[in-house]
Amino acid sequence: MKKILALLFLFLIIITQAQEKVSLNKGEIIIPIGEKILLNPEFKGNKIISFKIIKEESITEKLDLLDMLQKFKKDDIKDNSIEFTFSEAQMMTTPVNILLTIQKTGKKMIFKAKIRLKGASSYESTSIMPSVSNTSHIEQWKDNIDSIILYDFELIN
Repeated sequence: MKKILALLFLFLIIITQAQEKVSLNKGEIIIPIGEKILLNPEFKGNKIISFKIIKEESITEKLDLLDMLQKFKKDDIKDNSIEFTFSEAQMMTTPVNILLTIQKTGKKMIFKAKIRLKGASSYESTSIMPSVSNTSHIEQWKDNIDSIILYDFELIN
């Protein structure tokens, strides 16, 4: 009985350690599904070269996409903050994975992304539309994704 409990405890420790976390590396962000982060970027000209995490929050329930869009309030704040929410969501009755971007730089932001499907070991490139400042920008996928890498951030007029 003690051996079974010890094995169960070891298994739980391994699972806990294997869970992916948000990570930053020289202007690249890895976000696992079910995370919301608020970032403060560092600029070199119009390029974003690094980030500092201001706030991080786990999301355990599927988001209602229509409800999110209705509750979003546009403002004119330009504090250079960037918020990413990468989560499972519902679009009416359809389950989707979304990347919600709200950035307040005063400029349009472009960046690249790669997604990793659940069960896969490598990332695949995916298209991302430019994100306008102080708006709710949503990318969505029907694929079963477990994490996303965002990189090559640039601000344009």
